[in-house]
Amino acid sequence: MKKFLLTYWTGIIILFALFYWEYSPISAIINNYQTNLTSLLTSFSLKEGMMEAHRIFITEHYALVIEKACNGMIPYLFFLASILAFPSTIMHKVKWAIMGYLFISAMNIFRIWFVTQFVLQSQNNFSLAHDYLGNGLLILTGLILFTSFIKTRNNNKEAKEVLPQTKQRVQVTV
Repeated sequence: MKKFLLTYWTGIIILFALFYWEYSPISAIINNYQTNLTSLLTSFSLKEGMMEAHRIFITEHYALVIEKACNGMIPYLFFLASILAFPSTIMHKVKWAIMGYLFISAMNIFRIWFVTQFVLQSQNNFSLAHDYLGNGLLILTGLILFTSFIKTRNNNKEAKEVLPQTKQRVQVTV
């Protein structure tokens, strides 16, 4: 457990430094791409003319803006750090890293659509829809994905590949 936690938190630091820190050149490219992709895919779920660039117009004076923090990278990086820290084969981790990205991105687009629908009903709904329901949905998605990742690994085969063999001493008391 200590090894997992140490690897997990080290992974969080490295992943966020590389892919989210504002001074990382890789981060600027990836987050710009992810925000553009999220905005484009979200626009397909809304009425024509509601979205322009990264803005969803609720009224002529009120718009929701999809920024770097809204593009789904944060929950994905937490998920990625979890699967990288957990003992499993490289192929299992790569498979789940790709599936996790697709599921979390799709759920994030749904979250933005969901928040938009709540705010269209009343602008006072933003905090409830965004901060609690929407973000809770992304957290739940990450937990379900991580649980599925753990349950789908072949415990016997992968444990032998990942963990070194140790000799066990058996002591019998008579």
